[in-house]
Amino acid sequence: MISDDKGVILIVENNIGLGAFVSEILWENFNIVKASDGNQGQLLARKINPDLILCDVTSPLINGYDLCRILKSDFNTSRLPIILLSNEASVASEIEGLRAGADDYLVLPCDNQLFELRIKKLMRIKSTLSDQEMVISSQPKLSEVTGGFLEKLTGIVQENLSDPDFGVHQMAFHIGISVSVLYRKLRLLTGGTVNDFVKDIRMKRALQLLEVGTYHVNEVANAVGYEDSKYFSREFRKTYGKVPKEIKRGSPK
Repeated sequence: MISDDKGVILIVENNIGLGAFVSEILWENFNIVKASDGNQGQLLARKINPDLILCDVTSPLINGYDLCRILKSDFNTSRLPIILLSNEASVASEIEGLRAGADDYLVLPCDNQLFELRIKKLMRIKSTLSDQEMVISSQPKLSEVTGGFLEKLTGIVQENLSDPDFGVHQMAFHIGISVSVLYRKLRLLTGGTVNDFVKDIRMKRALQLLEVGTYHVNEVANAVGYEDSKYFSREFRKTYGKVPKEIKRGSPK
């Protein structure tokens, strides 16, 4: 039974040792809901709207990275804090997790107090974001500041649009902040990830070029930073529900 005076944490894992470690630390102070695989995890996330999700990177059916991408790309679940858990330290895995939209990445077992403090910090951030959403419309100065940041960041991306290797590290360098701050700031302002932000700009420019009607699909793909035109077409269809050729055929001559 879920207690109303405790926060709700959804744990997605199929690792008995990992699950036992997490539950032992958290059960007294939080309501714990468990999912045995990533598919069940995404369904429960939408159903119970937890305060935090802890997900093993190796969860079955849908792994932790893909679960992050799924939930962070859905408006209804994009604000849910997600911590990816692993029992193996790997810089490459941590980078992949952050790129997928995870709010944090922890290698377990770790110090119990540190683990709980990081969880409570993310839950406080979620609570703060919810409060800000309720009053943001009455704060025009805040809107002006955030709009300027997004406008500047958009300009940086547009200047490097054709570079397929342009990503979060280059963006952070040009805007003058750290990678971790960039992730958090974009999450706060847009509800999405850095990858979501860049992809949105790429796709909008691609649509403009296709509507002109004079460019081949592979030319448009290269112009917006996609070396593989087939991959570009798949991503374009996910965004607009049509393949690029359909847009080009319907363009004015």
